[in-house]
Amino acid sequence: MADEKKHEHSHDHDDHGHGHSHEHVHDHGHEAHEHTHGPSDHEHDHGHSHDHGHGHDHKTRFHDPAHAADFDRRAMSGIRSSLTDKLIEMLTLKGGELVLDVATGTGRVARPLAKQMKDGKIVGVDQALAMLDVGHQHQDPIPHYDQSAGEADKLPFKANTFDRAFVSFSLHHFSNASGVVGEVLRVLKNSGRFVVLDPIIEEAKDAVDIALETKINQVFRRTHGGDFRFHTASSIQRLLTKAGYRVPRTNVLSYSFNQEGMDGIPTGLHWLEAALELEKEAPEIAERMKKNYFTWHSHGDHAHVKGSFSYALITGVNPA
Repeated sequence: MADEKKHEHSHDHDDHGHGHSHEHVHDHGHEAHEHTHGPSDHEHDHGHSHDHGHGHDHKTRFHDPAHAADFDRRAMSGIRSSLTDKLIEMLTLKGGELVLDVATGTGRVARPLAKQMKDGKIVGVDQALAMLDVGHQHQDPIPHYDQSAGEADKLPFKANTFDRAFVSFSLHHFSNASGVVGEVLRVLKNSGRFVVLDPIIEEAKDAVDIALETKINQVFRRTHGGDFRFHTASSIQRLLTKAGYRVPRTNVLSYSFNQEGMDGIPTGLHWLEAALELEKEAPEIAERMKKNYFTWHSHGDHAHVKGSFSYALITGVNPA
């Protein structure tokens, strides 16, 4: 991998005023830039609807025991690990809370979170029984963690049950995202916090951006199912606001890279696939891909890539 470094800039606005923190870490990870926005920073919306499940073809894969086991064996990338740490920070845990992990999978995010629990508990819910089975049979059981089979837009819990909730790396698979966030609000206690962590795309500003967004989603749906669609930071904010949450904090983290190939970059191969297809089919849209996301220089079976991808970490609070 080529020269990589990590910079993190954080500007947080929360319920109690304004805080600012700056962290600069130089290592061999990806470069991260973090920006924080208020709930009305962006106005553009594409009217996307998203929903639960892991898509159709994708959902089938997650119901397959062999795929679930392979998913669990794969080490979490440095980017995902860094984002998980930030998610845990934004949950603001004291250690005794009851926490809901929506679309928990095999519990890969619950595992590091459990280290923060003293006498509290994490409850992971997922409709993919194969993923739950792999997590349940893990040779290193997760402490303070229970599983529950169920759909994210029809949660099998009573109202006002959880102190905290989160959904990580899954919102883009939900075809009924409004139903999901509404259900989470129902089961959250008064003043309970819900943190959404998901990869995001740029706000579309013109027809070329919209065509690029369409192509990106099209490529991802080949392996992730027909419900797959990327959100933007503002579309997630609006999703939460319309459901009834107060949205005090939005962090956007951009991870930069400059390397040979897409190793270590989550879903990087799908992005490169879209780029190479656009280069042949629609040069104008390919140029916009280079401007908005990354450049690529192919040589044989390899490509040098340079650019950045972004993730949103957004907190919704039950105002009741």
